[in-house]
Amino acid sequence: MAQHGLFDLQDKVVLITGAAGGIGAALSRAYAQAGATLVLTDLAGEKLDALASGLRESGVKTGSYALHVEDRAACAAVVDEAVAAFGGVDVLVNCAGVNTRMRPEQYAEDVWDRIIDINLKGSFNMCQAVYASMQARGKGKIINIGSILALASNAMTAAYSASKGGVLQLTRSLACAWAADGITVNVIQPGWIDTALSRQARVDIPGHAERVVATTPMGRWGEPEDLVGPALFLASAASDFMTGASVVVDGGVTAHI
Repeated sequence: MAQHGLFDLQDKVVLITGAAGGIGAALSRAYAQAGATLVLTDLAGEKLDALASGLRESGVKTGSYALHVEDRAACAAVVDEAVAAFGGVDVLVNCAGVNTRMRPEQYAEDVWDRIIDINLKGSFNMCQAVYASMQARGKGKIINIGSILALASNAMTAAYSASKGGVLQLTRSLACAWAADGITVNVIQPGWIDTALSRQARVDIPGHAERVVATTPMGRWGEPEDLVGPALFLASAASDFMTGASVVVDGGVTAHI
C-alpha cells in the first residue's frame, strides 16, 4: 500500500460505543474526517442525536443507536443492524465507561457491579458481537479504551481500576485468540484527560487539577483530541502487524516516579 494510504479509512465502517462522551465524540469526528462510515452508540440520547445529525449534515454516512453495552443481546442486535445497513463492521472502538470514586470498603454491590458491567463486561459483549462478522471477512480491528489506572491505581478507584485492568487482559487474550482470523485487538490507555468524567474529580477533590498538572511531565491535562492519532493508527492499515498492544497516552505520568 502507498504510504499516503496507510491511515485512509475510506469505505471502512467504524462502530463506537460511548460515542457521545468527550473521547468518543472526538474519535467519531476524527474517523469521519478519515473517510469512515460511522455507527455510533450511547445512552446520552440528546448528545448522540446532535453528534450524529451534525455528521450526517456534513455528508458522513452515520447510524446511531441507543445501547446498554452490559446487555449482550442488545450488543448483538446493534451489530446485526450495522451489518444489515452498512455491510459489516471493520473497526470496533469500545469507549463506553463509567466511574464512581469511593473508598473500597464503601462500595455497595450495585455500584461495583455497574462499573464492572459497563467497563469490562460491556467491552467483552461488543467484542463477541462483532467477531462473527469480522471472522467471516477475514479481517477486523478492535480498539479498547482502557486507562492508566489499569497500570497503577489509588485508594478511590478500586472498581474502575479493576475493570480497566480486566480490559487490558481481555485485550491480550482476544489478540491471541483471534490473530489467526485476521483480527487485531489493542488497547489505548489514556492518562488524565479533560472530560466530564474527570471534571467531577476536580470538583470532589481539592487541589486535584493542580496535582495532575504537577505530576504530569508534560505539565498539562490531556485533551480528547490527544487520543486521535493513536486511535487512527490502530484503526488503519498502518498497524496491521500490531496486536495485543497497550498504547499509553498520558503525558508521561506512568514514566516517572
